Amino acid sequence: MSLARALSIASPTRDTPRAPVTDGRWAAIWRNGHAMIRLAPRATSQPLFDMTLCLEFTVPPPRRGTALRLWQGAADPDRAICLYAMPDGALRLVHGEIDISTEAGFARSGETVTLRYRSCARGRADIADFSNADRPLRRRLRAGLPHLARLDEALPRDPRFLSICHVAAIAEFGLLPTDLPALDGNAILQTTRGPVAARNLKPGMHLLTVTGQPMPLRWIEARPRLCLGRNAPVLMRAPYFGLTHDICVTPETRVLRSGPAVEYIFDHEMVLMAASDMTASPGAFRDRREPVRYFFHLMLDDHACVSVDRCGVETALLADVVAATDHGPRPNLSEADRTPCLPVLDRAGAQALISASAKGRRSLI
Repeated sequence: MSLARALSIASPTRDTPRAPVTDGRWAAIWRNGHAMIRLAPRATSQPLFDMTLCLEFTVPPPRRGTALRLWQGAADPDRAICLYAMPDGALRLVHGEIDISTEAGFARSGETVTLRYRSCARGRADIADFSNADRPLRRRLRAGLPHLARLDEALPRDPRFLSICHVAAIAEFGLLPTDLPALDGNAILQTTRGPVAARNLKPGMHLLTVTGQPMPLRWIEARPRLCLGRNAPVLMRAPYFGLTHDICVTPETRVLRSGPAVEYIFDHEMVLMAASDMTASPGAFRDRREPVRYFFHLMLDDHACVSVDRCGVETALLADVVAATDHGPRPNLSEADRTPCLPVLDRAGAQALISASAKGRRSLI
């Protein structure tokens, strides 16, 4: 599949009618029941072309033979968004005529699950994206039914739902997937024009890879990300990891690691390590200081690691970009478009490398 064709899957074509322009407002955000962004005093019954409800919760113990309601909107029951934990371990979401469920056993007691539910007035972009962070499992379900949503359909009917869902957020727009490698706008990348902040990069600019090779930037997109709970980004502090300035990356970002410990344990000169697995190392931790931040997703003509100071950061695979869309994975990509540029450590391998570095009194630098 060509790059242009693959990107067209994730973006509207010129012939596709566009939704009304939105100001991208977050109606409300709660963490552990405390409001981080409060609902502004305005009508909650105004129709919205797109609306997104994000929840993160720990699955409570099941009730024998009875569904457990995890969330219910404040609107009339026939319009409110309702989420249920079923006795067989399935999750069921009901919103008007929309009624979709995961398979049995998707969510067990004590597991952490996130939901990104987007309603769409045309029924072309609706999605219920369930993710189980503990196994991990992910299910993207679509009803394909149009629904002109209102805020009161998502706002909690009872404050007690905020104690079940320890992260809850409502956006007055269609929140796109953000589970891709990405950098915050302040990250300084090396280009043929000199150092450039990620927020100032443009398609066509040539970035320098870790080998010093210039590579054209084919695609860049900034997307808002809810930065709470399991979705919180990872702050990588200088001078660790070869950095001269702090950078913040999404947990899915893979960082290049090298050195004697890498060669001894894995028999490779260089490997890739997910940022989410680096938080046990000094200099990296989850950053939950801001509820929402913008991150920049980058993709080159050919997959490679770009240089941020002396740190190699992997750009997005074409397979990453296509699979992260709400259309789901596409099977007709070449092997090169699916394969990372270096071996990728699993979580156990990442922990082994961190442990070996700590025993040798060498942080991951």
